Amino acid sequence: MIDTWLLASACLVLLLLGAIFRIVRTKSRNDRFLAALVAITIGSAAGLTLSISQGTLLVLDIAIALSLFCFALLIAAVRFTGGARA
Repeated sequence: MIDTWLLASACLVLLLLGAIFRIVRTKSRNDRFLAALVAITIGSAAGLTLSISQGTLLVLDIAIALSLFCFALLIAAVRFTGGARA
């Protein structure tokens, strides 16, 4: 029988690969930061659905830790490169 949560996780991973492809292919710095933000969000959602599918909290803990680390790294990268000047 098909596990719905596992299928949802696989679909989110495909979307994540598309967002990573967008990070590599775009030329604008702002587009890269936005694509990285989307990739982190989709990746954490994929980790959540995989955690529900597997029935373990270890995958969820790893997904939360990685997403927090990636968000912090993204904020540092924006500040280091100058970010948006308002």
